[in-house]
Amino acid sequence: MKVKVLFGISVMLLSAQMMTARTKNVVKNDTTTLNKKVPKEWYEKEHQLHDVTVVAHTPIVKMKTDKITYQVRHDVDAKTHTVLEMLRKVPMITVDGKNNISVNGSKQFKVYIDGRPSTMVTRNPTQILRNMPANSIESIEVTTNPGAQYDAEGAGGILNIITKKNKNLNNKIESINGTVHSTIGTNNYGLDANISGQKNHFSYDVNLMTDYMKYKHNKSESDINQKSFSAHTSQDTKQSMPFHMAEFGIGYQLDSLSSLHMNLSVTNFKLHEYGFPEYFYKGGTYGNGLKFGNNLDTRSNETSYDGSINYQRFFGKNNKGSMMFTYQLSHNPVKNDNVNSFFNINQTQLVIPESRKSSVREKNTEHNFLADFTIPLNKNTKINTGAKLTLGQNQSNSSDYRIDKGLYKENIDGSVFYKQKQQIMAMYGEYDATIGWLSVKPGLRYEYTLQKTKYLKGAGSNFNIHYGTIVPALSISARISELQNIGVNYNLRIRRPGITELDPYVDRSNPTTLVYGNSHLDAEKTNNLSIVYNLTASNFAMNATLRHSFSNNAIEQYSFNNNGVLNTTYGNIVKRNISALNLYMNWSMTTSTRMMLNAEAGYTDLRSAALNAKNNGWNLNVNYGIQQNMPWDIKLTTNLELMTRKHTLQGYESGMSLLSASISKSFCNDKWNVTVSGTTGLGHGGNIVWTSYNKGNDFNSTNSFTEPVKNISLGISYTFGSKKETNKDDDDWMQIGSKSHSGKHRK
Repeated sequence: MKVKVLFGISVMLLSAQMMTARTKNVVKNDTTTLNKKVPKEWYEKEHQLHDVTVVAHTPIVKMKTDKITYQVRHDVDAKTHTVLEMLRKVPMITVDGKNNISVNGSKQFKVYIDGRPSTMVTRNPTQILRNMPANSIESIEVTTNPGAQYDAEGAGGILNIITKKNKNLNNKIESINGTVHSTIGTNNYGLDANISGQKNHFSYDVNLMTDYMKYKHNKSESDINQKSFSAHTSQDTKQSMPFHMAEFGIGYQLDSLSSLHMNLSVTNFKLHEYGFPEYFYKGGTYGNGLKFGNNLDTRSNETSYDGSINYQRFFGKNNKGSMMFTYQLSHNPVKNDNVNSFFNINQTQLVIPESRKSSVREKNTEHNFLADFTIPLNKNTKINTGAKLTLGQNQSNSSDYRIDKGLYKENIDGSVFYKQKQQIMAMYGEYDATIGWLSVKPGLRYEYTLQKTKYLKGAGSNFNIHYGTIVPALSISARISELQNIGVNYNLRIRRPGITELDPYVDRSNPTTLVYGNSHLDAEKTNNLSIVYNLTASNFAMNATLRHSFSNNAIEQYSFNNNGVLNTTYGNIVKRNISALNLYMNWSMTTSTRMMLNAEAGYTDLRSAALNAKNNGWNLNVNYGIQQNMPWDIKLTTNLELMTRKHTLQGYESGMSLLSASISKSFCNDKWNVTVSGTTGLGHGGNIVWTSYNKGNDFNSTNSFTEPVKNISLGISYTFGSKKETNKDDDDWMQIGSKSHSGKHRK
């Protein structure tokens, strides 16, 4: 390697001397060319440098003790995979068989796009990232220890997706790039397109996607056993889930130091499930048994409108200081309708289920105003500070209708209509310094939350909540060598209860249970401590993270028996302790083979004095993958995912095992890509069976759901692009005979 590099440097120096000699000779012997323009083609031909090739592995992962960056552009799978598929390779991220994403062991996280919060993706990460092509992504950053400048909510961390956009709008550039991608599989089909371009100081990007998933056999079973009553439910339903998104963004470089960006997006997600569940009740008022059927029809429609305006300006020495002002708007109306029309009921029974339609209408609107400043004190020290104001309004209108001979009759007693206003005011300060081999970043954030809830209809009573929260954060990192570092991180995260957890509306869609929220919930506080070790070499990267988190007021869904009816609601009733060791390795075994391991072993301890319950146990998650470059430029990728059961307060949720593979081939200088992918569960006929079990003092319940993950899909993508760049002296590209005898030339 050293010989090749030294030889390359010698060739470059020799070529530079020859170029200088030729230029002097032209100036001396051909006076007609003095002070005249020379065609660029002539210059490039006369001064063509010899090619020098240096063979080396490019590190695909960059790791700090509080942030990990997966460089998607260096992964060959990025040509054919989606962002969701690439997330399975990223350290500290887990994607289960349902495509649910966890960051740093938590499903509570925030998504940023190019360093700016994205409420659209945070709300629908699975749907959007499943359709976003990875070849439009530069890198994925995972902030495992969010500092004081980030919101206190989002316990897991920050997922920042860096797109391939021109970061410098000062040059005179005309460019357009894009990808069109289509997928068709046994369970889904979709089409997406993204186009980005730039003309001088103006840039734009357009993202469109549509996705349709369908399941012909959505099987589930449920058993509830109480002292004198038991219920069994089984169903085999059909399910369809269409998803659509349109996003448009523009940017303008006001001058060399400041820029303006605007973004607008619309997303729509629908769910339709229908079928004929069967029920069997026994004991209590049902005597020897009651068996009946149900004409089930469930529909959900969620539409989101999001927009943002962002202004950024750099200042100070070497432009290391910056200020950023952001406004964000999010409007999210939701419609849910659930029809249960029971039939074949034995009328001699004293108690029979009542056919009904449940209707829920929700609207969630949020305005965010942000101001962030980075103030450099010297070369290695800076201060981050800023403030944020959030103004939100949520409303929920829920009604029950009796079904009598096909007609809907309103049940006024079951109707609830309330409005909730929420204001969050925050300010933060953070000190960031590097002293030789040591880096420290302490910070403090204060958030004040005010909630006002007013009931316009229903039995609920008005209530107000207000509280202040001090959120500390600390990161200490030490550089052991050029390839190794170690660090300690601490932060406090909070989780505010959502509208579903607060909504007191009683869901009676299942005749055997009542499900409702708790309007008196407090924000959940979680303390997180971690020790991190990183090793990064040219062909090998490793991260080992030992973390512990604890909360004394965790929000938990729980069940209890009340007069023979199973009630399910939420409460701040759990003391939760979780310890885990995460190990990540990415090894380029050869120039054509790469191995990846992302594994986590954890221990969970849950206790609740209010329910006189406790549970604990181990769990293990493993994602092992191999990426192989084969002859004829064919790429093969395989992934094996294993998850053991996870413990809940009153029981457990089962694990899963999943095998996936893809084979891809590029054509026409990587403009066309074709991928064949397959996914199957290991066991259960290629599906995944999720089982949850709960046990209380006087009941136990089991729910099982079959996920039809077995799927084969074909993906085809086309990438296009062009770029034309003219610098300020392009019209006078090279002037022979000038003072410096030099010109600008491009690679």
